[in-house]
Amino acid sequence: MKGLNSTLGITAISMIVFFMLYAILFGKTANEQFLGLKTWIESTLGWYYVVMMFLAFLVCLYVTFSRAGKIRLGSDDDRPEFTNFAWFSMLFGCGTGAALLFFGVSEPMIHFASDWSGGNPFLSQDVKSAVAAFFDAKRIALEQGLLPGDEGFPVPSSLVAEAAASGVKLTIFHWGTIAWAMYGIVGLSLAYFAFRKGLPLSMRSALYPLIGNKIYGPIGHTVDILTVFGTIFGISTTLGLGVEQISAGLVSLGFIEQKSQTVTILSIVLITVVATASATSGVSKGIKRLSTLNSWICIGMLSYFLLSSNTNYLIASSVTALGDYVSDAVSMTLWTARSPEERVWQGGWTIFYWGWWIAWAGFVGMFIARISRGRTIREFMLGVMFIPSLVALLWFGVLGSAGIHEAIYGADMSIYNAAVNNWDYAGAFYNIFDVLTPGTMATLAKAAALAVVVIFFVTSADSGTLVLGRLLAFGRRPPVQQRIIWGSVLGGVTLILLVLGGDQAMKSLQAASIAGALPFTFVLLAMMVGLLKSLHQDGENIVDNEAHIKRMIEREIADLS
Repeated sequence: MKGLNSTLGITAISMIVFFMLYAILFGKTANEQFLGLKTWIESTLGWYYVVMMFLAFLVCLYVTFSRAGKIRLGSDDDRPEFTNFAWFSMLFGCGTGAALLFFGVSEPMIHFASDWSGGNPFLSQDVKSAVAAFFDAKRIALEQGLLPGDEGFPVPSSLVAEAAASGVKLTIFHWGTIAWAMYGIVGLSLAYFAFRKGLPLSMRSALYPLIGNKIYGPIGHTVDILTVFGTIFGISTTLGLGVEQISAGLVSLGFIEQKSQTVTILSIVLITVVATASATSGVSKGIKRLSTLNSWICIGMLSYFLLSSNTNYLIASSVTALGDYVSDAVSMTLWTARSPEERVWQGGWTIFYWGWWIAWAGFVGMFIARISRGRTIREFMLGVMFIPSLVALLWFGVLGSAGIHEAIYGADMSIYNAAVNNWDYAGAFYNIFDVLTPGTMATLAKAAALAVVVIFFVTSADSGTLVLGRLLAFGRRPPVQQRIIWGSVLGGVTLILLVLGGDQAMKSLQAASIAGALPFTFVLLAMMVGLLKSLHQDGENIVDNEAHIKRMIEREIADLS
């Protein structure tokens, strides 16, 4: 096929086909093996994932505030191709996806009130007991016909307030600066070696300072194949969560009676078709427009929650969470489970997230590099690490706090039950609209939320398709046929993980992301060493092979159309 590196293409496609056939032919056995691998990694290598994320964060900080921060990703005369708003929109749309909505209400609530596997490890037992006692008392009061404000209705103690703040803080930790540092290190390496050094916009290029021209041989092929492997499972996790969110939205809006396998299959097929069509239209026409539209809808949703819930509580909770996160960030980052119960909790939450971010880093990093030519390293890092973290603070601070406020002070326990008792992540998100603004307004808000989920779904699959095509085209613009093939592969793997997992689909998605991340971590370690070595040798005004780089950039600009 035109534009396809035959060695990479045949090997990568063979690996994915083998996985799909194995999963189809040995469904139950395959699922048990995937979940067993997940459990082994959580119990044996959890510390390794923790160290990897913290190391990436330290490297990003050093690069940002060192002399290297002044180096421009391209020639010294290059300037950014996209406006800041369009750039931030694409960063956020590509780097978070529909999962932002999937966990927006439920995760802070679970960290606040759930006792699963011991509950939030950063809360004392006294705090956890106070939260459990409060909700038991509230349940009894509601059954007796009492309402908030009535005599005898339970009033939350300061310990309950402490738990609520910790729930939001822990969620922001999972989605904040540490997570985006992993994207930042990969994106910077790719952009630097491509636009500053004239190497292909491919993962193998980051290893050039270590192995030189061997990147064009078997070692380089292995690096790109590992990236493909991790990317497919990382994106499939996100797409799987998106499908769950779409199904829940259709149920909430009354279009279907209940979730079903048929709805799952149709959702994946339809969205995959739309995403693949978007990918064939190029970055500026497809992803940029969708990401910008989604940013405006998300701003509207934040405004909705601020106006319909207790504004003072949401703002105070967000500010408190920011202060708590800044003061506790290092200890939370390095916390590693020691007891079996703690390992189960950390594996289900933190290690799952770290594996997800690592598996996703190849595709997100390449996409970020693709849209960041012309920015300085310092500008790039501040934009990638801190702007999305502030948005995550706003998003979870507002949505999460709105759910917690209604659970504590509201006249029903539907949001609490959906998140804590039923683990219905998607259901909790749509349920909050009915609680805040019952009737027509709730219907409109849920329709807007469903639109955001669909667009996030499309942009994630869209950008993933482009990245996979570039990896197998050796960093060049992938032809349309490749984009269609990889769009279909992403949809197929997502479908297999969801159908294979059955009622344990969430665990199957977690297993895919955690396992897919492991081999890619070795690439990341080499990438960080290579980047630091090259930056140390690079002068602030030196651009290697300037004529060659100018020709390459001209081709990249042509790709935008």
